Amino acid sequence: MSNKKIWITGSSGMLGKRLCPILKRLGNSILEGNTKIFDQTIQKNVRDWLKINMPDEIIVTSALVGGINFNLSNSTEFLYKNSMIALNIIQAAHDLNIKSLVFLGSSCMYPKNAKQPIEESSLNKGEIEFTNESYGIAKILGVKLIEKINTQYNRKYLTIVPTAAFGPGDIYDKKKSHVIPAMIMNFHNAKVNNIKKITFWGTGEAKREFIFVDDMAEGILFIRDNFKGNEMINLGTGIEVKIKELAFIIAEITGYKGEIIFDKSKPEGVMRKILDNKKIKDLGWKPKYSLEEGLEITYKDYCKNI
Repeated sequence: MSNKKIWITGSSGMLGKRLCPILKRLGNSILEGNTKIFDQTIQKNVRDWLKINMPDEIIVTSALVGGINFNLSNSTEFLYKNSMIALNIIQAAHDLNIKSLVFLGSSCMYPKNAKQPIEESSLNKGEIEFTNESYGIAKILGVKLIEKINTQYNRKYLTIVPTAAFGPGDIYDKKKSHVIPAMIMNFHNAKVNNIKKITFWGTGEAKREFIFVDDMAEGILFIRDNFKGNEMINLGTGIEVKIKELAFIIAEITGYKGEIIFDKSKPEGVMRKILDNKKIKDLGWKPKYSLEEGLEITYKDYCKNI
């Protein structure tokens, strides 16, 4: 779809930086009113900006994100800021009669004991994993507001639930990084400084699913253009990997030769999390990049920008 004015709410983030050029190539104009330009947690800011710019479509990619430790130590901010961003944008879009909106949920929304692979219908069927509870609750609020608006006002707003993304432009920060950028940063630093041992949280036996950011961007637009329902839909690869295996893959890519230790006294979240991808698979979509290919590209980008 082209010739639309589209607001990417997190245009400066990893996903936003991938979505913007794709949408521009398709003939759309991009509104880059991201969180660096104005505070999206303040309702008046969002409404005023929308009234001036009036996009044809909104893709909600802005969020406060981070790994387990950052989630746990900033749980209040994660709950408040992510809730406000989601609710402010969705409600203002509805009030101003913006017809098209895509909201990104998170696999963190699903119950920690959900049947694997996790179906969309699992939402609110159990307790969320405590290590990212605040982020998960905030995303659920956005999902539920869309659900109510769609039902009550016959909107066609869409919620897509992606698995954990990685790629160029990720957050490389000791406090904020999630597992893949944290491993890349730690292994590279250890190699450069000849550090013989690296320790990671947990047993390493937890299984996770990851999606390369280019695949995520393409998948979001594929769903937007081809999915005819307005219920929630998962976006994943269908491929899972143990955290321990992931560590050895990244160690090889970065050239780290030392010892890898897992601290079993530290939390690691749920032991398995993979999304059920039946809906998007039935539509004919599949990822282009393998985990290893995505990691190679990501590490090269990291080395260019450190």
